[in-house]
Amino acid sequence: MTRFFLALAAISTLASPVVAEADGPDGWRVSGVSANDVLNARAGPGIGYQVLETLPHEARALVQVVCVPTITREQFFALSEAQQSAWGAGQSRWCLVGWNGRQIGWVNARYLTEDGN
Repeated sequence: MTRFFLALAAISTLASPVVAEADGPDGWRVSGVSANDVLNARAGPGIGYQVLETLPHEARALVQVVCVPTITREQFFALSEAQQSAWGAGQSRWCLVGWNGRQIGWVNARYLTEDGN
């Protein structure tokens, strides 16, 4: 039941108009995936979750709904320089993404890069 409500909340976010922000890209693309491979989109943020769909290596115009773990700009810059350098070390960042107007699933952020279009 919780999964249903999370999916419903994410879908309603995708249905809302997207407003460009000066501090982030408007779209993302798959990066670092071989031409003969795909990017797995999972039911949750981690490799232990079921694969829901796959994205082709050249997928573009992805929309990020949310990424975890999260930290705001203010929180990050309140950290010491050493803490900033160590933040995120050893942990993966996962993003819930949408593509072609619908929610796809969670992907590892290391395979996403800003879409230049």
